[in-house]
Amino acid sequence: MTKARYVWIPLALLLIATGAAAQTVDEIVAKNIESRGGLEALQAIQSVRITGKMAIMGNESPIRVEWKRPGKLRSEFEMQGMTVTMAYDGDKGWSIMPFTGDPNPQPMAEDQLKMARQQSDMIEGELVDYKGKGHTIELLGTEDVEGTEAYKLKITRADGDVVYAYLDTEHCMELKQESKRTMMGNEANFVTTIGDYKEVGDVVLAHSFESVSPDMGFGQSFTIEKVELNPEIDDSRFVVPEPAAAPAAKEETKQGGGSR
Repeated sequence: MTKARYVWIPLALLLIATGAAAQTVDEIVAKNIESRGGLEALQAIQSVRITGKMAIMGNESPIRVEWKRPGKLRSEFEMQGMTVTMAYDGDKGWSIMPFTGDPNPQPMAEDQLKMARQQSDMIEGELVDYKGKGHTIELLGTEDVEGTEAYKLKITRADGDVVYAYLDTEHCMELKQESKRTMMGNEANFVTTIGDYKEVGDVVLAHSFESVSPDMGFGQSFTIEKVELNPEIDDSRFVVPEPAAAPAAKEETKQGGGSR
């Protein structure tokens, strides 16, 4: 009996101290949702308009992002003095990139479309109703993220992509993501740092995102300056527009004229 007590008591204390027996994936997910304002508050958001600044390889530009249920997304930012538009209507994705010399909307490439589908869940993210969305989540233990102990979750999305999410052990707020993306036909690792959480209405949202790819030498950051919850956004904002009209022919050409 004495030997049994000697083994059992330290083991129990060890489990309590490490928290290894206390947390499950669903408990971590529940704490994350609670820290962000709760399921009811998150699901009450039907639309969002975000304005801020985006920096790519040191070049900064203003950006506006509009989101609307179910899964509609549109972003506009400046490049080379022109406005680039990218949108997803819940089914099809399109973009207008005038710096290419073509002012007409073009369908997204498959890798862009896949990313648009993933980003169209920007308010709830993968954690809310993850089983209903077809995702699976595994808890891989804890790791240090810049001095903060964090749970490491392996999230296998319904589309097959895998992302590793790091949530602080106190509030279960997301600090970092690691993933692979295909850009211009090349697969690369990306690390995204998430922070500057602020209260907006009844929810708490991150206001800073920094994504880097060591493989491609690529870096991008997004800083949110203003968030509007449930603004009126017409569905037409996400639908592919009609092509721009061709320039009108010169009057003399239409009349069959010209110099003789």
